[in-house]
Amino acid sequence: MNDAETTATYTSIPDSTQLEQLQEEAAAAASAPDLRERVYELTANALHERRLAFSDLREIVSAITSGVGSGLSSRSGEMKAGLKQAVSGLDDAVGGAAQAASYSLQEAISQGKAFKDNELKARLEQLRDLESQIVDALKQTANHSGGKLKDELEMLSDHLKISGTRTGEQVREALQQLASGVKATSSAGRAGLNESASAATERLSQVASGVLAALSESLKRQSDRLRS
Repeated sequence: MNDAETTATYTSIPDSTQLEQLQEEAAAAASAPDLRERVYELTANALHERRLAFSDLREIVSAITSGVGSGLSSRSGEMKAGLKQAVSGLDDAVGGAAQAASYSLQEAISQGKAFKDNELKARLEQLRDLESQIVDALKQTANHSGGKLKDELEMLSDHLKISGTRTGEQVREALQQLASGVKATSSAGRAGLNESASAATERLSQVASGVLAALSESLKRQSDRLRS
């Protein structure tokens, strides 16, 4: 995942041919003994080599899960375990890409790259919302599926909505590190940074803090709902 840091800078309109190919590859991966690793690689490659963006995540999740489901449909008793492995691999890949993107963003700011406030906010919120996009995409894919695939995807999405995802954990860690790192950079000052670069680091720190506050509040509301 060393090259995944580029993904957060791209926005795109998914190419139907790319998504169809991704679905076919996911279906073929269903017969592999290392399904989780195969799906990890498919997801990582989709985010990097095919230049699909985090904004395309719902389509990526849908293509992969429906493809794996199609590949597993003829195998009685393997649907539940296979989908669980596939979603785990996908989750790991997205979480790793999110961390890499946050590192790249912090590095860009520390080197003096100026960002517009709205751009910073959009990038940070995009990272923040990756977990909910995965869960929502699983639910949406279930709604467009049938039979055992529909049932298993609904159960998976419901489970992840309560338990959370690895992506969610990695994003929270990455945003916290990003806010702390940029705040330290801004406070200490760096040789060679001009006034606009220093202002950019300060703005990023403020925006990141706001995103983290919103994230904490949403997690608190989710916890309160579960306890009620």
